[in-house]
Amino acid sequence: MVKLIVTHAQPDFDAVASVALAKLLHPDATAIVGGAISPPVATIVRLYRDELDLSDPIDVELEQVRELIVVDTADRRRIRPYDALLERVVVTVYDHHPRPPEPIEAVHGLVERVGATASLLTRILQTHSIAIPAAVASLALLGIHEDTGHFNYGLTRPLDHASASHLLASGASVRLVRRYLQEGLGPDHLAFRARMFSEAHEREVGGWQVAVAAFVYPNYLANVAGMANELLEQSAADASVLAVGMDGKTLLFARSGGMFDVAAALVEQFGGGGHPGAAFARSELPPEAALESTLEALARHAEAVTRADHLMGRPVKTVDRETPIAAANAVLVRSGHNGLPVMDQGVLAGVVSRRDLERALRHELGEKPVADIMRSPAITASSKASLRDLETMVRTHAIGRIPIVEGGALVGIVTRSDLLAARHRQTVDPGPAARVLAQLPGAAKAALEVAIATSDAVGGTLFLVGGTVRDGLLGTGLKDLDLAIEGQPIDRFGAALQEALGGRLSCHLVFGTCTLELSNGLTLDVATTREEFYQRPGELPQVAATTLHKDLPRRDFTVNALAIRLTPEPLELIDPFGGLADLEARRLRSIHPLSFVEDPTRMIRGARLAGRLGFRFEETTRGQALAALRDDALHGVSAARLRNELASTLAEPRVAPALTILAELGALEAGYGVAFNEATVRRLDDLRQAGKAFPDRAYVLALLLGTEETAANHHLQRFHWPRALARTLLKVREAIGSELLQDEDLEELGALGRAVLEAASSRHAGRVKLFESAPARRKLRGRDVIDLGLPPGPQVGAVLREVARARADHRVATFDQELELARQLIGSTGSKVDQEKHGS
Repeated sequence: MVKLIVTHAQPDFDAVASVALAKLLHPDATAIVGGAISPPVATIVRLYRDELDLSDPIDVELEQVRELIVVDTADRRRIRPYDALLERVVVTVYDHHPRPPEPIEAVHGLVERVGATASLLTRILQTHSIAIPAAVASLALLGIHEDTGHFNYGLTRPLDHASASHLLASGASVRLVRRYLQEGLGPDHLAFRARMFSEAHEREVGGWQVAVAAFVYPNYLANVAGMANELLEQSAADASVLAVGMDGKTLLFARSGGMFDVAAALVEQFGGGGHPGAAFARSELPPEAALESTLEALARHAEAVTRADHLMGRPVKTVDRETPIAAANAVLVRSGHNGLPVMDQGVLAGVVSRRDLERALRHELGEKPVADIMRSPAITASSKASLRDLETMVRTHAIGRIPIVEGGALVGIVTRSDLLAARHRQTVDPGPAARVLAQLPGAAKAALEVAIATSDAVGGTLFLVGGTVRDGLLGTGLKDLDLAIEGQPIDRFGAALQEALGGRLSCHLVFGTCTLELSNGLTLDVATTREEFYQRPGELPQVAATTLHKDLPRRDFTVNALAIRLTPEPLELIDPFGGLADLEARRLRSIHPLSFVEDPTRMIRGARLAGRLGFRFEETTRGQALAALRDDALHGVSAARLRNELASTLAEPRVAPALTILAELGALEAGYGVAFNEATVRRLDDLRQAGKAFPDRAYVLALLLGTEETAANHHLQRFHWPRALARTLLKVREAIGSELLQDEDLEELGALGRAVLEAASSRHAGRVKLFESAPARRKLRGRDVIDLGLPPGPQVGAVLREVARARADHRVATFDQELELARQLIGSTGSKVDQEKHGS
């Protein structure tokens, strides 16, 4: 079965980069890029074919797909024909665009309004300590620069800058960005550019300025989207719209500096696509009509214009025209202002600045009236003056403040600082709890809304808890929904949730937990808020229902003791142990000093979590783990529990970080009796990241290779590994010591043994690669021998073994030669059989 990565039709650089990054996050997936690809993007795809490891769309059998991973779009209309998979496979989406009219309702992934999808995926890879090769980092940097307009578009966020920084540290090439986004224009594009600027003018839309150009171009010209950027950059406008008629269609390109959602406008009018800062659409209308239609839509998707009455300070500190200069300066010092309006019998007469007052004082003019040095008449504005108007007045008249006058009365004042603050205002942070919910993919968000409604119906208080909150705050995407219900029996709430959502429900009432598995692949883990009591260290706990206040302290680490109250409102992040600060510091801190004594497997889970997220054990927590190990805490844990924890660790995308932490603590030796073969384990990680498929047990073999034979056998017996694993371990040991390996030797090792051999032996790694890259040829099988006339039985095996020896000695090289040798052997065997049958 196939895990498939796709992006939208007509992919841009960000889409292609996101495919490459998603392939690093899902190395076992097949990636494809299709649709109408522009020449520059097609060049990049050819250049990065090896790094992208792309498959041909015609080679993908849709009926074999089990999971669909969609990047850089959540619009089902833009991924045809793969939209046919959406209702029957698990869907993951990574996207930065606004929610489209026909969204992909994914259950996993991450949807966040930032400048580029490549920024999101870069953060996820960085958080999981997955290295980004320099070539892929360059491609990702190109995608971020393209979709943020070199960090000029309004949707650009701190994450885009942080991701770009990480990519540069990973070896990204700025030259690649310059080459593909800033290269010189050819003659055709220069002519188009000249025509565009000859037609360009500005229009006011919703109180903002929009640079526009509309015309018919005589011949089709590809790659003119960047011209809309130039139209915006070369003007002082807040947005740009380019409407150009080519080949009987009008192509519309819109860009915004943050005052318009151009994607929403083009989607509304023409069904286009893009994001708030950059969008594209096609229309059947002539260019001028298409432009007018676009401007009408832009007016409905414009931010409210900032005006003087939104900015001005009031009441206004003033002085009378007869006030001595020294006294006026004292007023400024006390108020902290840099200038004052000057009044004459209640009417504005002028303005005086701190600089003018200080200059007058240096000339010993402190007793003179302030009217002698005020600037008159004052430059004023009405309360309805726009931010742009006010900025123009400050720039034109070189002034630092503008009195706001209505009906001859002074009603406020706007300073240069007020204007700067308005231009640099940040989007209000909705808070961590709202951010976590906003990131949820569509299907997960819908399921959560049903869970909230169910909680309201049956009663109780519902919380989002644990890993869902932790990963949401880190921005690493959703896997499952972890919920806790307070004040309701878990079986009642679980049954009500199943009735509302469907799916398969399984409950463990003794532990107060239920799991609801939905048909779309989403899992909801629901637990009653509970206390735990440990009869003896290392044993499973007994539980009792309680409040969330008593539930959170039972958890292992502060970053897992975070919760979001969903009902009743208001939405609230609950963080009693400083987990948010620990997330920001990238550390694991235990909640209480006996955490590892009560449950020693927490140190294994902690190592797994720290390895996955690139965290470290906080020093006191590390000391607690070491103390528990010195007291032989893991000795009381059953082999079954330890094996389950190890199996979960070996299923991580990268295993070496977690095993390194366990080895440094001494937990690998204490819990499993094995040595840490770090080099082999890290090479296995690299092989898996490069797309090599092998079972998780390869890591067990890697650990056992570095372990003394008696200890290795004890481990195999204690943890009840299959006997085949012991045989494979022996074969790998023999292969490592061999000077020359035949194809038969490598075939006997299987995929499991070959992966370990390739990782453990630099001498044989090339031989393994050569063997696995060779085209598969048909080899003689038992059925072939029986078809030649030999009855089933031991003689069939004898013939196969003899043919295998001949293959190893290179006496046969093709299937036909193997078949002929088998025929000869059967003839000889047949004579013996006849002799035995007749008693000879």
